[in-house]
Amino acid sequence: AAIDTRIFHESTQKTEALYSRLVSTKKGKKFSTIMKKRLEKLGINKTDPNDLSFEEIEKFSRLDIDPNTITWQRVLDVNDRFLRKITIGQSSTEKGLERISGFDISVASECMAVLALANDMKDLRERLGNMIVASSRSGSFVTVDDIGVSGALAVLMKDALKPNLMQSIEGTPVFVHAGPFANIAHGNSSILADRIALKLAGIEDDETREKDAGYVVTEAGFGADAGLEKFFDIKTRVSGLSPDAVVLVATVKALKLHGGGPEVCLFNFF
Repeated sequence: AAIDTRIFHESTQKTEALYSRLVSTKKGKKFSTIMKKRLEKLGINKTDPNDLSFEEIEKFSRLDIDPNTITWQRVLDVNDRFLRKITIGQSSTEKGLERISGFDISVASECMAVLALANDMKDLRERLGNMIVASSRSGSFVTVDDIGVSGALAVLMKDALKPNLMQSIEGTPVFVHAGPFANIAHGNSSILADRIALKLAGIEDDETREKDAGYVVTEAGFGADAGLEKFFDIKTRVSGLSPDAVVLVATVKALKLHGGGPEVCLFNFF
């Protein structure tokens, strides 16, 4: 919604009016942290909003998003396939800014992948701000920080940062946290859940690792050729954690399908 709102205001306001709404100069107010980040990105080395030239104000204020390059869609967890492709902006109040969009399920959002890779709240905030949502008409990438909603998004995600503690049927504790798909993301549960589990399964000062340490088992989804590879290539590098062992689940059916065996028919795996 923030993307379409920004496109709307840029198309209906003059540069000076848009700048005055983005950066209030009343009561000595200065650029915010994400505004300074955008200024640095644009090569503008100024900290006072009153010092910018008109050309610099225009560069700073107008993202000039190309609607055809928007990669982000709205998300929800309702099973309605007819929302996969929709037309938005048909109201007369939207000034004719119609475009084709759609809905994804929540776990398919890049926010889910970022949540799973974040080491802490600060890391989450930075990763959310760096997400690319579109390109400008000049070909420059437009990020969440550029739109100015990274802080709000981090606040929205702050409770999601806490892993859910559950219990298996055998009575062992289980952290269920994050679920990015391995075909469009890295397909692993969160780094935070692993860190907390390792802390709880670890050893005290008067204990020895060989005798008293517990085990933490984490799952990599979508098979060894997707989730497991991305576990080693992405998750372990970001977290700095390395596994002591790997458990591979291999079925006779899978070995036949991938090993050049005879065609496997339904209900006839042997």
